[in-house]
Amino acid sequence: MTDKQSETGNSGVRMTRRGVLAVAGTGAIAGCSGLDSLGSSDEATIDTYNLPDIENEDEREPPVPPTVPVDIAASHFDTTRERVRSLLATLPTPLGADEIPNGHIRQRLTDAASDASGGLDNARTARTGLVALRSLRRARERARYAAAGWGVVDRGLSAAELRDEHARTVSAARSARKEHEYLGSDPVRAALVHARIEAELERAGETEVTPREESELLSVAEWGETAESAQAHLSDAQHIQSQFAASLPADAGTVAPVLTDAAETLLADVRDRQAKLPPESTADDRTPARIVFADLRREAEDGVSRISDAIGPASAVVDAHNRLARFRALDRIQERRKAGELIRPADARSVRNSRQTAYDALTGTLESSPHPELVRTVLVDAGYQVMAADRELTRHRGEIPAANLDSSIAGYWHATALARAAPAAAEQTVSTLQPD
Repeated sequence: MTDKQSETGNSGVRMTRRGVLAVAGTGAIAGCSGLDSLGSSDEATIDTYNLPDIENEDEREPPVPPTVPVDIAASHFDTTRERVRSLLATLPTPLGADEIPNGHIRQRLTDAASDASGGLDNARTARTGLVALRSLRRARERARYAAAGWGVVDRGLSAAELRDEHARTVSAARSARKEHEYLGSDPVRAALVHARIEAELERAGETEVTPREESELLSVAEWGETAESAQAHLSDAQHIQSQFAASLPADAGTVAPVLTDAAETLLADVRDRQAKLPPESTADDRTPARIVFADLRREAEDGVSRISDAIGPASAVVDAHNRLARFRALDRIQERRKAGELIRPADARSVRNSRQTAYDALTGTLESSPHPELVRTVLVDAGYQVMAADRELTRHRGEIPAANLDSSIAGYWHATALARAAPAAAEQTVSTLQPD
């Protein structure tokens, strides 16, 4: 499967905000739902019936899904699906009280098996290969949780066996990390691919595992999930690495020095910009403008400041690129604040316009950028801001004070600023990686 975005349709009846309000009746529309109360008489109010119609949360997808610029082989997906199916096949069907009398434990294992089946379905309709990989990895983890839990009953499986398995995978992942070769011909593509490999190997090599389950059986189930997760991350890293190496010309050499030098240069700019950040606001009011300013400022500060703090040079490059986009987005927000453009919307039409502007900025930037895979790393995060804003928007019912929508409005402004800042950050990153 090629890791490119493909269109998928959602069919069936959807219960949107407008449908919910219509079913709820005029009492809810008038604000009788108890979720919100009217503000003072001189405060602008908005009838939520006129707000954007948003899909149910389980039907929403990120506006910009993540990708990795590598062809993921169909055989890798098939192998992972078969692993999930083989784990689920160890469970008795149905898993009833005769098998596990404790209803709570039985339900936990049943839910995990259901999650695994759902992950298989989600992978089939995934918009990119990377999203499919993540769905299948989660399916593996949940299937192993259920299978390990049943293994306690069926054959006396112990946590010690699974801890040993996990330790072997961690050791293999750490060895793979030490031996990792930063091959490449295009430094930009190499940075994106190697950053993904670094992240997968880092997850596979994690050792800080704190059991959360309250029973011995569920603790074993959790160790099964942990062991499977590490193996899945390692397997995905190895596959991405082998597919990437196979796509390179025979004379491709190492890009490690290029990535390291670029990371140092970009992170030096990050540190300079951090030193010049405007002070945090001490005002008590929480207007959308102040919310988005505070959020972007925090994101610009968070992250690695030196390459030694990163999990690898490729991740340092991508992290610095994303941080620089936030600095530029923060500059945009500051300019708009000074120009008096960030005014709290006082009507539903203005809210709809803010939301549509955010979506248009995401799609427009992705379509027009000469470096779509690089700007995508910023746009994925911007898309999550839109999703969070949408989620917040759906919580309101009836006629509400306009201020109740501040969080959503800030999210849309945040996403718009990031999307519009992404191309300049990408140009800076590309010119650093490809100085000639």
